[in-house]
Amino acid sequence: MKDMLTVTSGELQKQFGRYSDEAMIRPVGVTRNGRLRFVMVPAEDYDRLVRRETASRQDRVAGLTRDLDGRTLGAIAAVEPGAGSIAAERN
Repeated sequence: MKDMLTVTSGELQKQFGRYSDEAMIRPVGVTRNGRLRFVMVPAEDYDRLVRRETASRQDRVAGLTRDLDGRTLGAIAAVEPGAGSIAAERN
């Protein structure tokens, strides 16, 4: 992902055209009182994020570990990290 440009909400109001054009090239983060409030991205990127989130939500199942049986908890505890995970931890 390209580096995000960060501007204040006041600066965005003064130069909206400039920053809306910039958001087509890279994300533009907008701050208020020093805190990031939102990020401007192209509509295509937003649509892609919404589609991915919707698809992900359909596959997701949430629950509490206390509701799992002993066999499932044991299987989770026995999982070993893959080689890629081990290499990533070293970096």
